Amino acid sequence: MGMGNFLLVPEADFNLLGRDLMVELGIGLEVRQGELGIKIFKLTLEDEQEVNPEVWYTPETVGRLDIPPFTVTLKDPDKPIRLRQYPMSLEGRRGLKPEVERLVSQGLLESCMSPFNTPILPVKKPNGTYRLVHDLREINKRTVSRFPVVANPYTLLSKLGPENMWYSVIDLKDAFWACPLDESCRDYFAFEWEDPDTGRKQQLRWTVLPQGFTESPNLFGQALEQILQDFVPASGLTLIQYVDDLLIAGQTEEQVRKESIKLLNFLGLKGLKVSKSKLQFTEEKVKYLGHYIEKGEKMIDPERVQGILSLPTPGSKKQVRQLLGLLGYCRLWIENYSSKVKFLYAKLTASNRVIWEPKDEEQLQVIRKDLATAPVLSLPDLKRPFYLFVNIDNGTVYGVLTQEWAGKKKPIGYLSKLLDPVSRGWPTCLQAIVGCALMVEEARKITFNSTLKILSPHNVRNVLNQKAEKWISDARLLKYEGILLEASNLTLETTSLQNPAQFLFGEPTQTEHLAHDCLQTIEEQRKIRPDLEEEELTDGEVMFVDGSSRVVEGKRKSGYAVFSGKTLEVLESGPLNPTWSAQACELYAILQALKRLEGKSGTIYTDSKYAYGVIHTFGKIWEERGLINSQGKDLIHQQLIKEVLQALRGPTRIAVVHIRGHQSGTELRIRGNNLADIEAKKAALQIKTIKQIGSPEDPSKSPICFTPQETQKLREMGILQDAQGKWKLPDGREVLPKAMAFQLLFRIHQRTHWGSQALVDQFALKYMSIGVHDLAKSITRNCEICLRVNRSVQRKLPRGGRPGAVRPFSKIQIDFTELPKDAETGCMLCKDMLSNVFQNPETADVAEEAPATKQDIRRVLPLIPETELYKKEGLKQKSAAVGGTVKPPPVAQRCIALSLRLL
Repeated sequence: MGMGNFLLVPEADFNLLGRDLMVELGIGLEVRQGELGIKIFKLTLEDEQEVNPEVWYTPETVGRLDIPPFTVTLKDPDKPIRLRQYPMSLEGRRGLKPEVERLVSQGLLESCMSPFNTPILPVKKPNGTYRLVHDLREINKRTVSRFPVVANPYTLLSKLGPENMWYSVIDLKDAFWACPLDESCRDYFAFEWEDPDTGRKQQLRWTVLPQGFTESPNLFGQALEQILQDFVPASGLTLIQYVDDLLIAGQTEEQVRKESIKLLNFLGLKGLKVSKSKLQFTEEKVKYLGHYIEKGEKMIDPERVQGILSLPTPGSKKQVRQLLGLLGYCRLWIENYSSKVKFLYAKLTASNRVIWEPKDEEQLQVIRKDLATAPVLSLPDLKRPFYLFVNIDNGTVYGVLTQEWAGKKKPIGYLSKLLDPVSRGWPTCLQAIVGCALMVEEARKITFNSTLKILSPHNVRNVLNQKAEKWISDARLLKYEGILLEASNLTLETTSLQNPAQFLFGEPTQTEHLAHDCLQTIEEQRKIRPDLEEEELTDGEVMFVDGSSRVVEGKRKSGYAVFSGKTLEVLESGPLNPTWSAQACELYAILQALKRLEGKSGTIYTDSKYAYGVIHTFGKIWEERGLINSQGKDLIHQQLIKEVLQALRGPTRIAVVHIRGHQSGTELRIRGNNLADIEAKKAALQIKTIKQIGSPEDPSKSPICFTPQETQKLREMGILQDAQGKWKLPDGREVLPKAMAFQLLFRIHQRTHWGSQALVDQFALKYMSIGVHDLAKSITRNCEICLRVNRSVQRKLPRGGRPGAVRPFSKIQIDFTELPKDAETGCMLCKDMLSNVFQNPETADVAEEAPATKQDIRRVLPLIPETELYKKEGLKQKSAAVGGTVKPPPVAQRCIALSLRLL
């Protein structure tokens, strides 16, 4: 060991004194957190003599790849991006000047006059020098990006195995600058530069791929990957590339040393530069992609963990995304990761701003603790079988991928996934099928289709073969069978181990037994209530129900019936909404029978397989998943199904039995079902008069007044008047004016709250009117009860916009301004927000403007909303006025004429 003096300057790139001795000894001095450390370089003088010196980076050299120049495509290139240069201090410009002059002298920058311009920033390094940072965010937004063909760091290290004990990591220096940029697109990357000494301003542009450009990693990665195809590693060695970071792994030190020298010479020959200070040459422990790799194992870089732990509490959605990105990179080390970060995803989906509560801080501390105590994971050995332990908990599937080592299970990684909303409503044993399929897909990214053995506390194979078809759609079933049953290198086994911590201590012994029987558990979980029977009870009442929905004389008729099974008499029947399907009618009939059996025991017979399936199979699933179907959409008969499931809990004992319909015979069950079917069809033909559902007075007692436009339209349609002067259709239905039709539809909707089509169908039983569909839609759109109950996606109004009108004079906009020369007179405007017609409310004449005083404006503001037309129609009229609201006075009769004319 030699002795000598050292002069250490932490800010310098190298030590001024003692460097010759340090090179001779193969060591380096580093200052980290105020402490002096020694780093021993494996690259000896003998090794360095075998390396091409052209590969080493120096400030005076730059890499150059002999490849075709890259082109960049922008959206709307004819619209240049022109951003002014950020204010820059004199110190910053003086610090950047040496760097700019170096880049210009090396041909990386050149002068130009470009229509594009984006700003630059000076960033001070720890050693006191400055780095040039180009803000290319606007260019990145307009860039037509290529599909990224970049290795996935999540699975990249799976190419390494436990047999790899020696490693070398090569970091390419300024790799993007080695790729030329086509001259046709260099103007996109221009920036303004002002010399701090002469004050001269000019534009400079990049001749190579700039750092900070969104396409640079992808383009360089593909170029380097193509170059490395000419480099063939020796047998038993592995070469991994991620953009500009290279790793060589092997079993022996000598193999890795020789291959590393060979690769360095190859890179130097191709025109690339390597940072000698960052080179990790033939070491047993290296740092690569934020991981430490040593002796076939990997662990998270403590600096990365410390960076995550030191992050402040997120206060915005951007900070939440940043935290999720950092945590997601470490998800293999976090047990049940998907469930633990669920609260962070909830913050992103919330419509309001991020509010951090104490419970959120507690959940974040749990994740931080997991990171601080993260285990060391083993690198996968693709030649040996893998063991995947899978379990389900609270809508999350989690697993541990392991391999056997010395009789124990060494963890390869922790896997987890959230179940989709559909499968989340299934029994737990059926969720295990989905969970195993998801975990297999995740594990394949690491195992590369090697032999895999799945161990779960659920008997997945039996459930998939015997029970899945009753619960899972054909498309899903085909997918799960292909993943779990048809793979030749995959086996399914059952284990009683459920805690991932147990997975590392061997398999269950022969004395251990399963905690449950999956087939029996599914049978218990699929029923709305445990005592729900499928066969007739020995006591209690008996009822036959049926529903009917069919087209008679071109019109659909719907109805239902409930029959007594003991007396064979009609207990209840009647017509239903003609828009209802036969399935809805069957459900409604069962609902009425269940209401009659509340607090009693009884049996209900139905010939509807749909209704029978809702009660015995699908109802429980739909209820638990929130009444949505397998595609995640709302059920068609959502409210009706919800009421049936609630009514099933009313009887003391209940049995719902399916009977085949349309049979012949004298048996009681057959006769009762046939009678119920006949009665339902008869009930569907009944017509409830409009008075029964809230019709107004007899139209003959109300004055019927058609507008001239309506009268002309009726004559064009060929409709004739009868002797009493009423307009009648050939089928005898009476034609009503729009004003009266609106009143009638409004009263019907107040009682029933039907949709627009149902309103029109009911109205069309006796009447007809021009534009009846538009009137019905207007009523349903303005009904507050329907808007609160019905789920609908409504368009949000643009900021500063006013809600649009759906009919004339439903919304009025009034404004005025004083004329500058006459203080007593102003310009008044009254506009209908549907037709955009300007009116003079005093005279009901169409006009662009009208003179008015302030008193006129106060009198006109409430003019339209208080008309008799508004009172009759029940509309919630609104006016948008600059002058504010005032107490409305009585309204002139001519305003009614104006409203009727525009109607």
